[in-house]
Amino acid sequence: MCYSTFTSAQNLDPYLQSVTPTSIYVSWKTDSNTETIVEYGIEENNLNTTVTGNTNAFTDSGYTGNYLYHNAKLINLSPNTKYYYKIKTGSLESETFSFKTLPNPGEAATEDGHIRFLIMGDNQLTASRYDSLVSAAHRKIKQKWGTNLDPEDNVALTFMVGDQVDIGNLNQYENIHFKKNTKLSSNLPIHTTVGNHETYGSLGMEAYYDHFYLDGYTYQGISSGTENYYAMQAGNVLFISLSSEHTSSQQLSWLQQIVSAANTDSTVDWIISLSHRPYQAEQYVGDISPWVRNSAVPLLTSSSKFILHIGAHHHLYHRGQLKDSPAYNIISGGTAWDQYWGMATEQDFEDVQKTINNWMYQIIDIDVENGTMDVESYSIGSIYKWKNNQLMDEFHRYKNTATPNQPIIENEFTAEETLPLTIAGSDYQTSTNELLNTSQFLISKTADFNVIEKEVYRDYENLFGMFETQSDSTVDINLGLNIKVMTIAENEIPNGDYHVKVRYRDRNLEWSSWSESKLFTITGSSFANTSITLDAETYDVNNTITIQYADAPQSTSTWIGLYLDTQTPSGSSPSQTWSYTDGTANGSLTFTLPNSSRYYAAIFENGGYTEIADRQYFYVGAVPELITDAEEYSIDDTINISFTNGPQLTNDWIGIYKMGQTAGENTSASFQYVSSSTENMSFTGIPKGYYFAEYYIQDSYNAIGNKVFFKVGDIVTELWINKPVYDLGEDIVATWTDAPGIVKDWLGIYPENTDPNVDPLISYTYFDGLADGTIGVTSPELPTDEGNYFLVMFTNDSYNEVSNRVDFQVVEQTLGTDEYSIDEGIQLYPNPASSNKPSVISSKYPIDKIDIYNTTGQLVYSTKNVNNNKYSLITQDLPTGVYILKIHSRKVYTTKLIVK
Repeated sequence: MCYSTFTSAQNLDPYLQSVTPTSIYVSWKTDSNTETIVEYGIEENNLNTTVTGNTNAFTDSGYTGNYLYHNAKLINLSPNTKYYYKIKTGSLESETFSFKTLPNPGEAATEDGHIRFLIMGDNQLTASRYDSLVSAAHRKIKQKWGTNLDPEDNVALTFMVGDQVDIGNLNQYENIHFKKNTKLSSNLPIHTTVGNHETYGSLGMEAYYDHFYLDGYTYQGISSGTENYYAMQAGNVLFISLSSEHTSSQQLSWLQQIVSAANTDSTVDWIISLSHRPYQAEQYVGDISPWVRNSAVPLLTSSSKFILHIGAHHHLYHRGQLKDSPAYNIISGGTAWDQYWGMATEQDFEDVQKTINNWMYQIIDIDVENGTMDVESYSIGSIYKWKNNQLMDEFHRYKNTATPNQPIIENEFTAEETLPLTIAGSDYQTSTNELLNTSQFLISKTADFNVIEKEVYRDYENLFGMFETQSDSTVDINLGLNIKVMTIAENEIPNGDYHVKVRYRDRNLEWSSWSESKLFTITGSSFANTSITLDAETYDVNNTITIQYADAPQSTSTWIGLYLDTQTPSGSSPSQTWSYTDGTANGSLTFTLPNSSRYYAAIFENGGYTEIADRQYFYVGAVPELITDAEEYSIDDTINISFTNGPQLTNDWIGIYKMGQTAGENTSASFQYVSSSTENMSFTGIPKGYYFAEYYIQDSYNAIGNKVFFKVGDIVTELWINKPVYDLGEDIVATWTDAPGIVKDWLGIYPENTDPNVDPLISYTYFDGLADGTIGVTSPELPTDEGNYFLVMFTNDSYNEVSNRVDFQVVEQTLGTDEYSIDEGIQLYPNPASSNKPSVISSKYPIDKIDIYNTTGQLVYSTKNVNNNKYSLITQDLPTGVYILKIHSRKVYTTKLIVK
């Protein structure tokens, strides 16, 4: 490379973006001079083409200097061609860098027939983490493909999966996103996905739109018309960048068009989708995108070309597989706020094979000519232990490979079996080199497997939960487990006939055929569980209602009836419709109902009215859709709630409740009865708070349709703490009412006179989205220095303050060398104590017993039958630290002793 020499405090650092086979954007930021020049050419020493771009001056309330953003679009480039370039502004010019255009659709980018991509997510913080991840990726690219090669010679682009910044302001775009990417962004174009943090801050999405050029992307002539989501093709891969922050029917309709076009496009072999909020997550359970999981990905799986969904948002790595589609789902492994085992609600999901609390990135390697995809995930460790590009996971998908051989159930069942019962599948066999990844056993009451009694779905490994005490390390809870065998425990299923089958999946996501099913009969079980299930919760009038029954008495007098919600089954209160079973234990019946209302299904024995299973409630009729005319209202504003498609039953009503409340258990803030099927209702006099509204039918608390959420008032949540002054290391107890009730609401501690939208925090604490609650803020989330601070609540993982700020002070230990009064009649002095001098406990009444505990709760000293009003406490055997004393004298007094 050739280098220019100039003396200036201002460097020119190019940022590449929005690459195509024939164009690319070159961007950079300066604080002076609006000149925007790019010189480029196909030879390093002959930059024979000059392009003049444009410069925009951005302003931000939190940014005091000049912010000049330069952009030049290079066009009419040749596909899959390496170019050299430098940028100029006034007397300044950059080094000479290089980039490579994308190949033509369907073609490879490298001489060996590959195209490769780098995946990263959640940089977000000013701390030195993400720049370390970028440097590690740069080193790995050099190591894998040659130190003399530039990154773009073997990697086509970087995709970042959201939260490029912590908040949307100029300072963070400059010093986090652009600054931390400089090791690669001058060679590899970066494509971004919208994260939730891009929507926060003084500029929010405006800063995202200003800095990136994404709305020019079209695929097969289809444009989203927005930078929130887009599709772009690179070689034979179609990337679909979704916005989990802007979910809508419009985005889903656009996605349908993209998928349909890709299905008939011979140049697209692979579809990879991205969204910031993930498809699934085993920590902070539920903090995913339901829209991605329930709408977008099911649509994507309709294409045989769909292979991978990439998420972020959780600052760790996970990888799983969709059960019935040959596609992976991952969380990329960002470097933002710490997320380790034990910090949140956790659940082991079968569609996640491993969760690893490390900072990681991925290299996706597509062999265009041979139809393969290989993915490697590399780690640089965690706050507890740094790693040097350690390979933590690798997975692949190879097209046109054979499936595993069909297994068999090896058991030769006797006429009757008793529990426990172990069922064994045959050995895994395949004509390929692929190893066994997953087994799935199904046990059904029926030969067609329409009534599943038990399913066992397991991967050969299951990395979930903390390994010993290492909160950044994961244990394999399936280590040593034979997944080709399953056991039904004693009394786990009822007596009766069952069918069982098994299938195996290899590590190329290919399922074998199901084994031939085998019949077995269980006797001697004391478990009985008659049940009925419905195929839906709501039905249109006169539509078919299918009810499955299981473990029913095998008698032709067993019957199922459908009743109005208000009815009690009896001869004088007949069902709306009914039918006998056919005398089998397992089966189904179908019904229709002509009238709109809420109903329940019940199953009875012996032709009578004795119910033998839980009722199943459902609704028949039109389902209303509610909307509000705003999400936030001022106090005394009129709140307009509209609905369409209402069933207009007798005494239907709209009710408004505070978040965290339950209709029927709590009194509504307001309500109105419905008078038509489409209506706009106005509510006044709603006090400040976070609320939801629902449509309730027939003067009951049975809701149908969607909830709508809104807020009344500016600062709604009331927050307070247990005291105004704390010792260093002392726990803070925070209590609140009327919080928004969102799982990623959180409490933040900041130094006094700081701005959360600009300045770094001391700590953060999540509290599971409770609308009203109390939580202890404990070490290491406590301030470590004396000073003045404030505590405040934020909503939905944002920096939007929703509570009052609570000021507090942190001081050195307030205990002195004089007498320290614990309670009336008890003193302890001196405190803090010296390890070579005793402390004295003095009591108005005789002391019976003294116990000393360390901060882990371990009893380290105890003395009984003191029978004196004073006791000399020898501290020389106590290591330096904090201890808890319990002094028994008429009552128990508890205090803290510091040994220095």
